[in-house]
Amino acid sequence: MATWFTSDLHFYHSNILRYCAQSRPYADVDKMNRAIVDNINACTRDGDELWILGDVAFGRPEKSIWLLRQIHCRLHLVEGNHDRDNLKSQEFRDCFESIQVYRELKYNGNRIVMMHYPIESWNEKHSGSFMLHGHCHGNPTQTKGRIMDVGVDTNNMLPYNIDVVCEKLLKIAY
Repeated sequence: MATWFTSDLHFYHSNILRYCAQSRPYADVDKMNRAIVDNINACTRDGDELWILGDVAFGRPEKSIWLLRQIHCRLHLVEGNHDRDNLKSQEFRDCFESIQVYRELKYNGNRIVMMHYPIESWNEKHSGSFMLHGHCHGNPTQTKGRIMDVGVDTNNMLPYNIDVVCEKLLKIAY
């Protein structure tokens, strides 16, 4: 079983194609949605876990539920600012094994702190823990330390594998 991270899928958000035109070169949201689902399924396997760090979709939850059910791995959601309306739907909530605003994981001795938003100071930052976030769509923060935007706009619309994340962040001084 592998662990993966992503954020800011923005299913059915037509304006994101304009806001993030360089990383989302799609003619319409249907093509973008299909590419995101296909990319996730190309990387992950049954039994893998994918942590989505917020902003799954816009619009009615039924459409998003249909897409989420096509993803073959186990899904966890760290809530983003654009998830509030969809989270009112129990059927949308049922697509995820867990839903939270903040989460910490331990992996190979590393503490991984996850939130939709980048934060300046996180648990055990001074000891080298990692901060994974979304929300910024690849725009840099001024925060120093082992921090990483794991949104689809930062990785060619692909999720990040936990080993790749750890390897990259361990190279950063804290």
